[in-house]
Amino acid sequence: MVIRHVRTFGAGLTVVYGSLALALAFGTFRGWFFQSDKPETRIAVVGLIVLIVATMLAEYVGAFKRSAAGRDALKGLAYWCGAIVWVLAVVRLVPDNRAGATVLIGPVAALMLAGVFYVARFAGTCTRAWANAIMPAASMPVPAPVLGNSLSEELPNEAIESGRVDVAANTGKICVRFLGGIAGMLILAQVVKRTDYAVSAETICYITAIFLAAMALRSLPNRAPALSLSAEGISVRRDLCAITRLPWAEIVGFEMKSALGNTFLVIQVKDAEELIAQRRPISRWVMGQSVAKFGSPVRIPVSWLKCDPGWLWQKVNEMLMNARPSNHPSKA
Repeated sequence: MVIRHVRTFGAGLTVVYGSLALALAFGTFRGWFFQSDKPETRIAVVGLIVLIVATMLAEYVGAFKRSAAGRDALKGLAYWCGAIVWVLAVVRLVPDNRAGATVLIGPVAALMLAGVFYVARFAGTCTRAWANAIMPAASMPVPAPVLGNSLSEELPNEAIESGRVDVAANTGKICVRFLGGIAGMLILAQVVKRTDYAVSAETICYITAIFLAAMALRSLPNRAPALSLSAEGISVRRDLCAITRLPWAEIVGFEMKSALGNTFLVIQVKDAEELIAQRRPISRWVMGQSVAKFGSPVRIPVSWLKCDPGWLWQKVNEMLMNARPSNHPSKA
């Protein structure tokens, strides 16, 4: 996400918290919560979990002004203590009717939700720190090309002579990625099947598995090159990168970084914010996460390409140097 959309996400989430507190107070006044001896609570619990996860995600991507994690935790505990104090102070003073229940529950709901908000922020900060600690994107030395394994030896002569290089996708590793994700979701669905919230959790797992299967069916039969290098710039297949075309004029340089047990070719660009702003919402979010972790919105998983990493490194740098205006003689 670009900064503007991130801030909007955070503001919208804050409005949701406030609206929930007002809705609880209004529902109490109307008597909606006293019409059944056994009210349905599963939807409320699942909704609260979704709200907590959304808050953790918002904190992770920087939707709120960053503060010390310990301060957020103390604020959350303070709001919860305030809710307890309010109940103890008011419970014997309000009348035993809907108006009295509203006076009691309205502020309690607001204080409890404020506590949830700050504790979820604290959890998001811890998650970000934990992820950066165990899964850092570290720069790595680029190995020398392995002779006999370079894709350039497999290309037809006319492709090399025309200045265009096509790199095929490593469908085997892509297939393993999707199959692993699908299997994980199906196993998780069976684990949560016997819990009190089995219907909601199991449905989420199955929907995720179906989504991964659809992505696999979309990408695996695709015979188009995963990566193409030409005189105009770099083209990447959509299922491997959020950016499909990037001209050399927008590229500053390259880095090789490792994260999540994978090696990425990180492309440094001139104007990351402008590049992200041109994408769709999901792509903006993915690219924003890439900026936070890799320092650039554009990264290509090298292991999903059928080429030697050392050869790829040399090739992209060579073509970038050739494309720069300073390397072209000026016309008299």
